[in-house]
Amino acid sequence: MIVPHLVALVGAGASAEVFRLNGGRVLKLYREGLDPGVVDREHDGIRYAQDQGLHVPRTFGTHECGRRRGIILEELPGRPLLRTSPLRLLRWRPLLRRFADYHALIHRCSGDGLRHAQHDIIRVRIEQATVSKRARQEALDRLDALPRGDRLCHGDFHPGNALLTRHGIAAIDWSNGCQGDPAGDVARTELLFRHSGFGRVLRTWPALNVLRPMAASFYLREYLRRSDIDEQQVAAWRIPIAVASLVPDSSVHRLSVLESLEQMGFAP
Repeated sequence: MIVPHLVALVGAGASAEVFRLNGGRVLKLYREGLDPGVVDREHDGIRYAQDQGLHVPRTFGTHECGRRRGIILEELPGRPLLRTSPLRLLRWRPLLRRFADYHALIHRCSGDGLRHAQHDIIRVRIEQATVSKRARQEALDRLDALPRGDRLCHGDFHPGNALLTRHGIAAIDWSNGCQGDPAGDVARTELLFRHSGFGRVLRTWPALNVLRPMAASFYLREYLRRSDIDEQQVAAWRIPIAVASLVPDSSVHRLSVLESLEQMGFAP
């Protein structure tokens, strides 16, 4: 495939850079040395989501640029669903209702046919987590006791991966897309609301930081109203999901996750 001219760098994260191309497309170019399985997982996940009728950016295939691999995607005009400015936070309830609607819609889709399994992804992360050997084994035992599930799961659904477009919400970054149990997917999203950083404002302004647990609880209530799972099913996933988040270079706030684990009676 001949890639159109790289027009501009439009975004960058820990694992990839996004370049605008001609023709209403972008190239998500993963950084050198990244596990190639992550690229394949995102490509498969987004194609599968598109085939299920979800509003996601279309994919036009993978591409190699030197020693880096990437995915060519449709550029969707829009903005992250929930920005971290104080004015945006005042409007979080209606936005999070839409967010919960979309997450429940993802989980109504079958995951049958996806090559990647939620249990396998989480197991690898628990094995890599910087916790004690005893805690790691206990988290793995808890994971093994949980249902594998057969639904489509995003694996990393948070407001930064939900674009608000003129056609509604579109989920991006399907690098953790997999077949699994919706309760585990919800537990991951709840953890990100509580412990992951969406900008300096929430990390450094204590008055705004109190919105984290409020947003997490509101999202969970709204999601449960739209699904056939209950809070106990989500709760069963919280410890394995929390331990899996304690990998090196994680985006979560480690100290707050450790405090949360201790509150659940789990010693990491």
